Amino acid sequence: MLPFKSYLIERVYRLENEENKQVEDTLNAYERYLGQENLSVYNAIKRFSDVIKDDRMLINTIEYFDNETKEENYVPVYVSFEDFAADAAYDGRENVIELYYKHFNKLTTSLKRNKIAHELLHAKQHYKKSPKGYRNALHKRTLPNGNATIRSKRGYYTAPNEFPVQLASITHEMDRQYFQILQHIKKGSNVKFWEKQRQGFIRLLDMFIRSPKINYSVLPTYLNDQKDFIETLFRNKNNPEYRKFYKDFKAKLYWYYQKLSKVKKTDYGEVNDNLPES
Repeated sequence: MLPFKSYLIERVYRLENEENKQVEDTLNAYERYLGQENLSVYNAIKRFSDVIKDDRMLINTIEYFDNETKEENYVPVYVSFEDFAADAAYDGRENVIELYYKHFNKLTTSLKRNKIAHELLHAKQHYKKSPKGYRNALHKRTLPNGNATIRSKRGYYTAPNEFPVQLASITHEMDRQYFQILQHIKKGSNVKFWEKQRQGFIRLLDMFIRSPKINYSVLPTYLNDQKDFIETLFRNKNNPEYRKFYKDFKAKLYWYYQKLSKVKKTDYGEVNDNLPES
């Protein structure tokens, strides 16, 4: 696993301003074409049959900096109508991002945005190799209740190509939501309300970091959306082989807590230059 200290200070696991804009453009393109109506897969394919090839439709192409090649690159973003168990994925062999309509369309707007950002982070990262354990973890298995899932969530989430991107997805959405609050304060409208929102944001984050359990009643949305990942870390926090991932997760959040707590009101105009407002 890439040492925690390394990916904390590197710029590998963050999106630059232009990359964020392109994530927003991709989300807007998806919503424009497919997000306004809850079409069945059959009807969606029928409506866009003239632009669908091999069960997928191109909706955008994102330019990004590839930290593996140290060069600018382009990744096409497709909506896939394949009946696949995932909601989104990055295919490093083909260098494409696929949004699987059947599941992706059921997500909230904020989670759709975060899924696109998550897959773009995979395209950007300098460590793209999929270890054997990671590939084995993705094998399908059926639970006693009949639901299908991957063979090992622990093996999947703690893989060296996945764990830092999961963390980056959480902190990316955390940044977006927090600095959106700061922008409302900066505008000077209903400042008392938004200041309470800011204080509540910090307080809930502090409570979560300190707690040895997950309190679902006060779980912030940027953590609730990643609940599967977080529950896997908590389940294994006392396992000698995997507890380092839980500790690294809490350390990362604490680092962000300190960072956000130090933002001053006089800085509100400058802090949001790397994230879209909505």
